[in-house]
Amino acid sequence: MSYTSDGPGGLVAAPSVDEYGDYQGVSGSSHSFSTSDRIVATWYNRSSEAIRFTARVSFTDGDQADGGSSSGRWYTMRSFENYRETWTEAQPGQTVQTVFAVRDKGIHKTDSSYSLVNINLAIEWGSSDMKQHLVCDRIELYEDADDQPPAAPGGLRTTSVSDSKIVLAWDIPNDNVGVADYLIRVNGDIVGYSRENSYTCVLLEQDTEYRCTVQAMDMMNNASPQSAELAVRTTAFRGDRNAINPEGITYLGAFRTSDDFYWGGEALAYYPQGDGGQTGPGSTDGYPGSLFVTNVNQPENGYVGEISIPAPTTSKPSSTDDLPVATVLNPPVNIRPEAINNWEYVDIWRTGLEYLPADQRLYSSWTIHYTVSGEKHANISACPTASLGTGPYYGPWYVGQPGQVPIEAHTGDYLFAVPQDWADAHTNGRPLVTGRFRDGGLSGLGPTMYAIPTAGSTPPALDTELDFTTLLQYGTVEGSDNYTFPDAADGYNHADYWREACYISAGHQSAVAVIGLKARGFNWYGYHGEWMPLDWIIADVPLHTFDDTDPFGKGWRSHDLSPMIAFYDMKDLAAVADGSMDSHIPQPYAAMHLPDEIFFGSLHEIFSAAYDPINHLLFITEFVFLPDGALVMHVFRVNSVTGIEENATPQPAAMTLSNHPNPFRDQTTIRFTLPRSALVSLRLYDMLGREVAVLHEGMMTVGSHSIRLDASALELAPGMYRCVASSGEQISQRNVILLR
Repeated sequence: MSYTSDGPGGLVAAPSVDEYGDYQGVSGSSHSFSTSDRIVATWYNRSSEAIRFTARVSFTDGDQADGGSSSGRWYTMRSFENYRETWTEAQPGQTVQTVFAVRDKGIHKTDSSYSLVNINLAIEWGSSDMKQHLVCDRIELYEDADDQPPAAPGGLRTTSVSDSKIVLAWDIPNDNVGVADYLIRVNGDIVGYSRENSYTCVLLEQDTEYRCTVQAMDMMNNASPQSAELAVRTTAFRGDRNAINPEGITYLGAFRTSDDFYWGGEALAYYPQGDGGQTGPGSTDGYPGSLFVTNVNQPENGYVGEISIPAPTTSKPSSTDDLPVATVLNPPVNIRPEAINNWEYVDIWRTGLEYLPADQRLYSSWTIHYTVSGEKHANISACPTASLGTGPYYGPWYVGQPGQVPIEAHTGDYLFAVPQDWADAHTNGRPLVTGRFRDGGLSGLGPTMYAIPTAGSTPPALDTELDFTTLLQYGTVEGSDNYTFPDAADGYNHADYWREACYISAGHQSAVAVIGLKARGFNWYGYHGEWMPLDWIIADVPLHTFDDTDPFGKGWRSHDLSPMIAFYDMKDLAAVADGSMDSHIPQPYAAMHLPDEIFFGSLHEIFSAAYDPINHLLFITEFVFLPDGALVMHVFRVNSVTGIEENATPQPAAMTLSNHPNPFRDQTTIRFTLPRSALVSLRLYDMLGREVAVLHEGMMTVGSHSIRLDASALELAPGMYRCVASSGEQISQRNVILLR
């Protein structure tokens, strides 16, 4: 059967050059399309420049793709030369072809009878004026599409197994045109995609059995039966004895905020002095302190308030309305410096918060979601916690130099602090860490981390360029082909959704926890539910037919998103800071999969997290989109796990305190040991009990520490003083004598 046309005179059909205004096609008697049919369009570039474009096809919309007198579903055409690619490049004076294969399932089901084939163009990145130079020369029906699936892969086996990885291999199955891709399933879920007959499953949990299968696909997306199942168990934990073992993390339950913070939760920080502090009235339920949290995430909001921490419930109610509710201690206020409030464009805020006891300030970082052009603002600020609503608001400051890496896509989405002694040893005393993960590789091929200094006793001037120490920075998306990702985080996917990072500790063990949603399977730019193996932009029209599968519209998507915590070893980050390891080398040493059952929303959306280092509590926010944008706080206890190594170094059972020399002239060294990582206060009092100096206030790791007491700098008079070190419930005191 012949079903061809030269189009409307071989010319561009409509003078409009906007994204949806043009269309060209054929209509006639009804034709019954089958899965062996392909629609092929031939294009001629009459300009003097190369044009990269995407074509859409519709069988039901008789005019332009968006608007007009009719409507219908549109589908993406592919490159004729490489069906994986959704874009085609036409050189000057050359012809190229785009193709759409008829489908018999899913959102692309098109095996039916139609009397219309209509095609619309989209030019990459909106350069729509170039489409007037593309001539649609022919629209043809090919009846040669391959609809034969490959055979099932055989010989599924493991070549390596660790506590967090399984390496799979299998035999290449037979297919009439050859296998193009493989889908890897673990416990029935699609977790990976490979173009070779091997795959490494990463971010697995320790000592856990996994059931693995593989499915082959050819270039026309015909899928084989799944392979025979292979059961594999990961090994017991092999991490360093000083690294957090996920086995020690337990779920305590959940509570929610009041509706003052619904549609918010972009940032979270723990405040140990809040709600009466560690021994006040707010501590009677075992959850002392409070949380700073942002409210509704709109350009004119994103304000910061303070809430109590009620005891979470371990019994999950049917509705978020029935969860314990946090009390609003301080209503949301705008803590952004005026320079940030005056940014020319904000779509939605990406925000980080961290409270530092050493200077009693709440630090904040700010950026926007849509950062694609390499822009960079001064985006770090601070304000005293005692006057959040009135200021002063210090900053904002740049992370490094304007226009230089790290740019805005690298920073501003999370903010946390490492212990000061670790910072002194590795980052030139810079204890704050800012970073970000931006989908599509805009922040690089994984999460980032940069250590920056605090504001100090005299905060820097507006737009000061803060020195920074890189702790983590993976390779750039420019170095990838959207399948192979050099210098990337293990298992990197363009649709990953890492939203937060925290320093966590328990006993002598610590880690940086990166928290969010791990994308699994294929990645593509488009809509959920399309089930398509794509490499680059899908140009489908966001009509109601797609809203059924993805109410949020276009974005980087994957087969599945798994809520997860990935753990980074402090030794690796220290090696990067010290220059002995490249910044793309550190990889998560372990992972913890958060069970679907604890979440209230079907999307499992994680927005932010905060850590209470005194009581070892990890708070993770869940944004529940329907029905009312509720903000739920999931609470976890972080415990140390012993027995990882037989020859572990003994740790002190209690805090000790000493100094040398004593008596002293001018200077003495105060030494103390900690049985576990904790918030430490070291203060000096005279013999009348009056505080004369704060020598240290902040997190410290387990083990031995020393601090220099300089009497001349403090202008101390000769005499006897009492040095008091406190850590949680432990207090140690020592008299020190200053001689003339």
